[in-house]
Amino acid sequence: MDKPRRSWTVTPHEGLVQHEENLWSVEGMVPGAPFRRRMCIARRSDGSLLFFHAVPLEDKVLEQVKALGKPAYLVVGHHQHAIDAHPFAERLGLKIFGPRRSEAALRQRCDFGGALEDVPEDPAVSVESLPGSKLAEAVIVVKSGDRRSVLFCDAIQNNPPEKTKTIFRLLGFAGGPKSPFLFRLLFLQDKRAMREALERFAALPGLKRIIPCHGDVVENGAAEALKAAAAAL
Repeated sequence: MDKPRRSWTVTPHEGLVQHEENLWSVEGMVPGAPFRRRMCIARRSDGSLLFFHAVPLEDKVLEQVKALGKPAYLVVGHHQHAIDAHPFAERLGLKIFGPRRSEAALRQRCDFGGALEDVPEDPAVSVESLPGSKLAEAVIVVKSGDRRSVLFCDAIQNNPPEKTKTIFRLLGFAGGPKSPFLFRLLFLQDKRAMREALERFAALPGLKRIIPCHGDVVENGAAEALKAAAAAL
């Protein structure tokens, strides 16, 4: 029997942060856990909004988000990042997309609208599965003029030690940008494929930043950071 789906529940979060004219994010706490998560909002070429992960928002911030464009799509990195996908999509009228590999688990938490490759193509916002990831987790590339931002789920994190709880420091999550040891142990399926993918992202023309779901945004040296993360796999 399926578990009841989570209702709209606002947990502590910060305000809306603008990174580019078509890219924003909101950072908050993971429900029931002592670490942080980030939702990104990208405006596509047609003015519609694509959300990467779901963080229920206070009314004031929610209205700010709605003013950015027409909410249309929600992409979740994989099923473990879908805790708030159902209420968020229901509140904003979004179609939910995720890795085909996580479809069965996603259907238990939300109305699965399609796989990552089913997201309508757009010249400004591209979605794909990360090669080498056991869960085929999502990666998004946002083009803003001649600059590009790469949005990661779990494969790349950047957790400052001073902001990271002791248990997570002991588990190797602190520091970065990097692929944490526990991620590599549990979710890295093909090291060569992921290394080549990270190197490909590092070589993107105009790469400006890395935006991880967990940890600080990398605004400087994004290409070098991805190359180093690839070499450390």
